[in-house]
Amino acid sequence: MENKRKILSLKDIVVKFRVRSKMLTSIRNVSFDIYDGEILAIVGESGSGKSVLTKTLTNMLESNGYIANGSIMYYPNEQSKSETNAYFKTETNLIKFHRATIPKDARRSIKTYNKHRLKHAHTKIGILNKQIEQGIDLQNSQEEIAFLNREINGAYHELASFRRLSLRTRNKVRPIMKFFKTQTDVNLLDDQLLEGVLKHLQNEDYLTEFETLLLEILTSIKAEEKVATEEIIMLQEFWEFQNRPPIKNKIKATQDLKKLRGGTIATIFQDPMTSLNPLLSVGQQISEVIRVHQNLNFNDAKKEAINLMQKVGIPDAERRYKDIPGKYSGGMRQRIVIAIALACKPKILICDEPTTALDVTIQAQILELIKEIKEEYKLTVIFITHDLGVVANIADRVAVMYSGQIIEYGTAHDIFFDAQHPYTWALLCSLPQLGNKGEELYSISGTPPSLFSDIKGDAFAPRNDFALALDYEIEPPMFEVSPTHGAKTWLLDPRAPKVKKPKQLSRLNQATINARVGD
Repeated sequence: MENKRKILSLKDIVVKFRVRSKMLTSIRNVSFDIYDGEILAIVGESGSGKSVLTKTLTNMLESNGYIANGSIMYYPNEQSKSETNAYFKTETNLIKFHRATIPKDARRSIKTYNKHRLKHAHTKIGILNKQIEQGIDLQNSQEEIAFLNREINGAYHELASFRRLSLRTRNKVRPIMKFFKTQTDVNLLDDQLLEGVLKHLQNEDYLTEFETLLLEILTSIKAEEKVATEEIIMLQEFWEFQNRPPIKNKIKATQDLKKLRGGTIATIFQDPMTSLNPLLSVGQQISEVIRVHQNLNFNDAKKEAINLMQKVGIPDAERRYKDIPGKYSGGMRQRIVIAIALACKPKILICDEPTTALDVTIQAQILELIKEIKEEYKLTVIFITHDLGVVANIADRVAVMYSGQIIEYGTAHDIFFDAQHPYTWALLCSLPQLGNKGEELYSISGTPPSLFSDIKGDAFAPRNDFALALDYEIEPPMFEVSPTHGAKTWLLDPRAPKVKKPKQLSRLNQATINARVGD
């Protein structure tokens, strides 16, 4: 995808939910880029995290969910990538919605949970250190200490992310920030004050984003290097954001969120009846969105709504403008939901299994409509589905999710004809079209792991017929198969044994060849 530019970039995203006083990690360290103008399909079993991942983009997580770590960068145009303050216009704006809009009781419970994590981890480390001193089970104790240290770092990170600024450095940093606001010559900074803050930051095991940025700039100043004015401005803006009163943060986040939802990223949901108000006419629901996001008067909004209804294939749109959703069929209601999404003129359209509740004939019509709309409006489409038949028909690229992680990605051709992860093989083998008469249809044995517990190694290993001993111990990295294709499996390691792919995959290749010959 070298010739395309990124429009959305996710880095190390972790999403957690508070469920019955426990923490469920729904998304685990997902890093992925989405390119302008493409149709990206996200596939996987139910519960793999497909919908949760896309809900993080518009802060539509349930009230007990939050982003515990990571960044989401949105590039509306090429210029934003080169702007010195693009960080504050993109990455921070998307993530801070979650920080500012989480209720106080939820913040309190998250902090309490992480304090318990810290207390438990420190106590356990103390016990293990005594065991090491006594020479008991050295290797396992050292491995467990390393794991607990990662737990401690994660807990500190989550605690720090809900503070305006880390309390450890606030009093020491404030004089420097006052200096930055009143002086332009950084060389006049008090040497003793500079040394004190640098020593404090360098001795800390964990630093917040602000502290990391501050350390870089102050180290540069100490080395008598030229400090760009843009860096100081960036530091000031970060300081002002971190120290803004919480109520202002919440108001600003709500305003920005209103612009983001619909105006930048729009969503089409699985069941159109749950997306529409059954008591209001469909035309009124489309017009309302147009008036809010495009600032049109009632008559102009009505004309635009009728025009959108015609574009999505509603016959006699002017007369049916006043009909309530109950007078429409399932397929027609889904077309109305698509019209509402288009009313905001978004850059990115998320389709969350929009054809699941429809019959096969209507599914094909809706898929064709989405492709036409994508070309006309120059949209980037994120299509969530568990139906690989839909993927083959619509997607440019495919991301396969399992247990809260993207375990393989690539072009549609890569995934269908050169899949590398055993889970992707299993999904493809499950296609009914690949079965032979008299044979039992293929199914994936076992169940996905519980996301309440910490997953060790490859999450798919217990269900994987090709699993190696290493899969149960160490999580595999994302191996690069080609510039457009990657897979998270130890089978791609040069030292791994060569395995033969399931026979059903050869049938897929043969079926494709036969279809081409038939055409």
